[in-house]
Amino acid sequence: MSSDKFKNLDYETAVKKLSSLISELESGTLSFDDTLSAYKEAFEYYTFCSDYLKSAGEKIKEMNEKMSTLSPNQED
Repeated sequence: MSSDKFKNLDYETAVKKLSSLISELESGTLSFDDTLSAYKEAFEYYTFCSDYLKSAGEKIKEMNEKMSTLSPNQED
């Protein structure tokens, strides 16, 4: 996967691009070579989105673990 291509890409934009590529592939109007190219690019966007969600899930898990170790501020 080209790191420059995804360097400043946000998740929402990547999902839109992936959706667009899937629509192109499903249309059946692409040539064989264009289909291969679109499939490769769609896989790159899919990988980016999947990795992004995995990373976000890990961050949420870490935050939840930290939150669970905090004792509530009790006032008497």
